[in-house]
Amino acid sequence: MSEYQIFCDFDGTITKEDTLNKFLRLYADEKWLELEQNWINGKIGSRECTFEQMKLVPVLSDIELKNFIDSISIDSSFFEFMEYVKSENIDFYIVSDGFDFFINTILKQNGIKGVKVFSNHLRIENNKYVCEFPYTNPECIAASGMCKCSIVKKYKNNKKSVLYVGDGVSDFCVSNNIKTVFAKGKLLEYCKKNKEADNGLMSFDSFKDILNYLKK
Repeated sequence: MSEYQIFCDFDGTITKEDTLNKFLRLYADEKWLELEQNWINGKIGSRECTFEQMKLVPVLSDIELKNFIDSISIDSSFFEFMEYVKSENIDFYIVSDGFDFFINTILKQNGIKGVKVFSNHLRIENNKYVCEFPYTNPECIAASGMCKCSIVKKYKNNKKSVLYVGDGVSDFCVSNNIKTVFAKGKLLEYCKKNKEADNGLMSFDSFKDILNYLKK
């Protein structure tokens, strides 16, 4: 049994760009940007932001959805990383404030199976996108759609070395609850300012960096 346990963001971390952000940029009414700014400024939580933003997107055809998902690339080193994770029986969880529809489809199309995913749920009903938030927490300070802190609290194994991997705003809060954090982008900037100055913060460019750490 491996000594490690890993919780990992999806959009912008496993994928090369934020899936939901690209989806909104391509298909939503431009009012989504105002909602996004209100979220960034802390005026609304991500749950309200995402819920309202998805109202601004017309339902796409199956072909349009497929073409969009085909346009999303993942970190090429993630494949080797996952092979190692499985071979070493490392507990690996995806925790995302995005949608399961995108995450599961992207993973499947890249041949990645057997990954436990915690995220928001998206379905189409009466020609509308319906957002559901099965992992929300009414006590979440950030009012997130998917409370990553709650998932970590529930599944964290204190007998193991717990790692967190992320890149964005939705990772800020949970990064405070895990000592060893691999960060890039906005999360790295946040951690440099707020995380205790110890060996727990490491920057990364790709999953090759994390793989090298696990193999040490």
